[in-house]
Amino acid sequence: MSAEKTPPTNHGDAPKDVDRVRDIIFGPQMRDYDQRFLTIQRDLERLRQELEQLTEQAAEQDREHGKRLQNLRREARQSDDDLRTELRQTAQKLMLEKVDRLSLGELFIELGNHLKSGGSLSDLLSGVSERAE
Repeated sequence: MSAEKTPPTNHGDAPKDVDRVRDIIFGPQMRDYDQRFLTIQRDLERLRQELEQLTEQAAEQDREHGKRLQNLRREARQSDDDLRTELRQTAQKLMLEKVDRLSLGELFIELGNHLKSGGSLSDLLSGVSERAE
């Protein structure tokens, strides 16, 4: 009987041999996965930076819109106050310039009495204009 002789193996070389065999079998795939992983990491970092920039831009726009809104509110309040003041002045002017109901009622009563007593309208009007002067 003949026995096959196998070369003596050094147990310290076994892990290196396994690594070499693994590299031969899975090397291209592992390098491809490593490359893909690096690409994904770069893309994620780029996206994170873009997200930070967009967040900063949104915050800045929010601040600007807040300032604009405050200005618009201030302008609206000022316009409202101006309109109210103008309305009060106009109402006061109308109160001073128009004939009030009491005076107008007395004038109509006087007109009615004058016409009832046989006087003419022209006499009454001339009397009223003399009082106004």
